[in-house]
Amino acid sequence: MRVADDSSSPAVSAPDLVLEDRRPGLGRLVGFILLFLAVATGLATFSAYPWTASLPGAALLKVAFKHVAAPTEAGATLSREELEKLPRHMRPQGSQSGVSGTRRDTTIRVLLDGQPLLEKTYRPGGLRHDGPTFVYEELTLPPGRHVLEAALAERGETDDDHAAGGHRHRLRAEMDVKDGQVLLLELSSEGTLTLR
Repeated sequence: MRVADDSSSPAVSAPDLVLEDRRPGLGRLVGFILLFLAVATGLATFSAYPWTASLPGAALLKVAFKHVAAPTEAGATLSREELEKLPRHMRPQGSQSGVSGTRRDTTIRVLLDGQPLLEKTYRPGGLRHDGPTFVYEELTLPPGRHVLEAALAERGETDDDHAAGGHRHRLRAEMDVKDGQVLLLELSSEGTLTLR
């Protein structure tokens, strides 16, 4: 009986395992330290010279608010026969009226000592202009004693709307404006124009 000679078959050896060095090199460490020092120096420089909100010798009035205006117009009222022709899911429910989704434009007017500073009309947000109206303006004020008047109205209002407690808001305030002061004109949660 012959025994097979396995000497001709190649020897199986374990693969050479090489672990790569994951530590950063000296160049990367120096680069990181230089970047860190540059950012820290930049932050220290900017904090030493703070940004001012208004020009030297002037104050700033920020007009900022969100206002939900009334719908623009009522839709046509459908007769009982027309309502019956509509599919059930398209019929108005109990308290729904035929009011369109579009809202009125909002006009803001700001006067300083009787001189106009701002008079602008803003459209409601949304694709169909059915969202709230957002207003943000920055106005420069000279220092000193002044009378500020502001009015907010919705376009399309009549005098009857104002007599019935409509959507007009007014403010008249005497103020002593200081150099570099920042004032805020806003619409409060109670629905009145306030200055702070």
